[in-house]
Amino acid sequence: MEIDPPEIVELFYSALVGPNDVEQLFQFLSPKVEWILSAADPQTSGEEYPPNAIKFSGEEGFRELALYLRDSLNVVSGDLTGCIPHHHLVFAFGRVRLRIPEASQLAEINLATKFTFQGSKIIKGQIRISWPLVF
Repeated sequence: MEIDPPEIVELFYSALVGPNDVEQLFQFLSPKVEWILSAADPQTSGEEYPPNAIKFSGEEGFRELALYLRDSLNVVSGDLTGCIPHHHLVFAFGRVRLRIPEASQLAEINLATKFTFQGSKIIKGQIRISWPLVF
């Protein structure tokens, strides 16, 4: 069964918020896949690696990225809202909901992601969170 990059991106979003879905994504990751997570900031929008970026690598790096989002940022759910494939790139947009412990409520933030594919494997994933988070 052939799966196209936008479907792989859907798996990515599912795996970020669902701890049981992480393993399903592994078959679509390059062994040296690089993950870059940063807060979106107008002053850094053109930079490949903004100074506030957190980097992870490989399959284990994806697991660490998902744990970071769930444990450190308190992500409790999320949705993919749009996906634009362009040659070997896929641009995707989504929302995640964070639990704000001190306020006992949820906050919804936007994610913008850019995936670089080589065949059906993700070789790089850049995730920008558009909320004034400090990493």
